[in-house]
Amino acid sequence: MYWCAGLSALRAGEFTGFEPNSAWSPYAKSNITAILKDARLIKGTFEENLAEAPDSIDLAFIDAIHTPEFVDTQLNLVLERSHKGTLIVLDDIRFSTEMSDYWLQVRDDARFSAAFEFTRRVGFLEFSG
Repeated sequence: MYWCAGLSALRAGEFTGFEPNSAWSPYAKSNITAILKDARLIKGTFEENLAEAPDSIDLAFIDAIHTPEFVDTQLNLVLERSHKGTLIVLDDIRFSTEMSDYWLQVRDDARFSAAFEFTRRVGFLEFSG
Protein backbone atom coordinates (compact mmCIF):
# COMPACT_ATOMS: atom_id res chain seq x y z
CA MET A 1 0.00 0.00 0.00
CA TYR A 2 2.97 2.33 0.61
CA TRP A 3 4.14 1.92 -2.98
CA CYS A 4 0.62 2.71 -4.24
CA ALA A 5 0.39 5.79 -2.01
CA GLY A 6 3.67 7.07 -3.46
CA LEU A 7 2.52 6.53 -7.04
CA SER A 8 -0.80 8.19 -6.27
CA ALA A 9 0.94 11.21 -4.74
CA LEU A 10 3.26 11.49 -7.75
CA ARG A 11 0.39 10.91 -10.18
CA ALA A 12 2.77 8.82 -12.22
CA GLY A 13 3.81 5.21 -12.64
CA GLU A 14 2.09 1.87 -12.52
CA PHE A 15 1.77 -0.80 -9.85
CA THR A 16 1.55 -4.52 -10.55
CA GLY A 17 1.52 -6.94 -7.65
CA PHE A 18 1.19 -10.70 -7.29
CA GLU A 19 -0.67 -12.43 -4.46
CA PRO A 20 -0.40 -16.23 -4.42
CA ASN A 21 -2.71 -16.69 -1.42
CA SER A 22 -6.23 -16.91 -2.86
CA ALA A 23 -7.79 -16.14 0.55
CA TRP A 24 -5.79 -12.90 0.90
CA SER A 25 -6.04 -11.80 -2.73
CA PRO A 26 -9.48 -10.08 -2.54
CA TYR A 27 -8.42 -8.12 0.55
CA ALA A 28 -5.10 -7.10 -0.96
CA LYS A 29 -6.81 -5.97 -4.17
CA SER A 30 -9.42 -3.98 -2.25
CA ASN A 31 -6.77 -2.28 -0.12
CA ILE A 32 -4.40 -1.30 -2.91
CA THR A 33 -7.11 -0.13 -5.32
CA ALA A 34 -8.57 2.03 -2.56
CA ILE A 35 -5.31 3.99 -2.74
CA LEU A 36 -4.45 3.63 -6.43
CA LYS A 37 -7.45 2.89 -8.63
CA ASP A 38 -5.40 1.59 -11.58
CA ALA A 39 -3.26 -0.77 -9.48
CA ARG A 40 -3.12 -4.31 -10.80
CA LEU A 41 -3.07 -7.28 -8.47
CA ILE A 42 -2.63 -10.64 -10.11
CA LYS A 43 -3.81 -13.71 -8.25
CA GLY A 44 -0.99 -16.22 -8.30
CA THR A 45 2.77 -16.30 -8.10
CA PHE A 46 5.13 -14.10 -10.05
CA GLU A 47 6.78 -17.16 -11.57
CA GLU A 48 3.49 -18.63 -12.81
CA ASN A 49 2.20 -15.32 -14.16
CA LEU A 50 5.32 -13.78 -15.65
CA ALA A 51 3.44 -12.95 -18.85
CA GLU A 52 1.32 -10.53 -16.79
CA ALA A 53 4.37 -8.64 -15.50
CA PRO A 54 5.37 -5.37 -17.15
CA ASP A 55 7.93 -5.70 -19.95
CA SER A 56 10.16 -3.14 -18.21
CA ILE A 57 10.53 -2.93 -14.44
CA ASP A 58 11.77 0.23 -12.71
CA LEU A 59 11.27 -0.94 -9.11
CA ALA A 60 10.71 -4.46 -7.79
CA PHE A 61 9.96 -5.56 -4.25
CA ILE A 62 10.75 -9.24 -3.73
CA ASP A 63 9.11 -10.78 -0.68
CA ALA A 64 9.38 -14.43 -1.70
CA ILE A 65 9.48 -17.54 0.42
CA HIS A 66 12.56 -16.80 2.48
CA THR A 67 15.02 -19.23 0.96
CA PRO A 68 17.87 -18.42 -1.39
CA GLU A 69 16.39 -20.69 -4.07
CA PHE A 70 13.04 -18.88 -4.22
CA VAL A 71 14.51 -15.39 -3.92
CA ASP A 72 17.17 -16.07 -6.54
CA THR A 73 14.57 -17.42 -8.99
CA GLN A 74 12.46 -14.30 -8.61
CA LEU A 75 15.48 -12.00 -8.74
CA ASN A 76 16.64 -13.51 -12.03
CA LEU A 77 13.14 -13.21 -13.52
CA VAL A 78 13.04 -9.54 -12.50
CA LEU A 79 16.48 -8.95 -14.01
CA GLU A 80 15.22 -10.24 -17.37
CA ARG A 81 12.86 -7.24 -17.43
CA SER A 82 15.19 -4.73 -15.82
CA HIS A 83 17.26 -1.91 -17.26
CA LYS A 84 20.19 0.14 -16.03
CA GLY A 85 19.10 1.77 -12.77
CA THR A 86 16.28 -0.63 -11.87
CA LEU A 87 15.96 -0.72 -8.09
CA ILE A 88 15.32 -4.12 -6.53
CA VAL A 89 14.30 -4.45 -2.89
CA LEU A 90 14.76 -7.79 -1.15
CA ASP A 91 12.77 -8.36 2.04
CA ASP A 92 13.95 -10.39 5.05
CA ILE A 93 17.58 -10.68 3.97
CA ARG A 94 18.57 -11.80 7.49
CA PHE A 95 15.64 -14.23 7.95
CA SER A 96 18.02 -17.18 8.33
CA THR A 97 21.71 -18.01 8.06
CA GLU A 98 21.10 -19.17 4.49
CA MET A 99 19.40 -15.89 3.57
CA SER A 100 22.17 -13.87 5.21
CA ASP A 101 24.76 -15.79 3.21
CA TYR A 102 22.72 -15.27 0.03
CA TRP A 103 22.51 -11.52 0.69
CA LEU A 104 26.28 -11.29 1.18
CA GLN A 105 26.76 -13.09 -2.14
CA VAL A 106 24.23 -11.07 -4.16
CA ARG A 107 25.24 -7.66 -2.82
CA ASP A 108 28.74 -8.22 -4.28
CA ASP A 109 27.42 -9.50 -7.62
CA ALA A 110 28.86 -7.55 -10.57
CA ARG A 111 25.37 -7.18 -12.08
CA PHE A 112 24.65 -4.53 -9.44
CA SER A 113 26.23 -1.09 -9.34
CA ALA A 114 25.13 -0.46 -5.76
CA ALA A 115 23.90 -2.42 -2.75
CA PHE A 116 22.60 -1.14 0.55
CA GLU A 117 21.25 -2.88 3.64
CA PHE A 118 18.62 -1.15 5.78
CA THR A 119 17.93 -2.21 9.39
CA ARG A 120 19.37 -5.68 8.81
CA ARG A 121 16.08 -6.61 7.20
CA VAL A 122 15.86 -5.09 3.74
CA GLY A 123 18.44 -5.08 0.95
CA PHE A 124 18.46 -2.64 -1.95
CA LEU A 125 20.18 -3.43 -5.25
CA GLU A 126 20.69 -1.16 -8.25
CA PHE A 127 20.92 -3.06 -11.53
CA SER A 128 23.93 -1.98 -13.56
CA GLY A 129 22.29 -2.97 -16.85
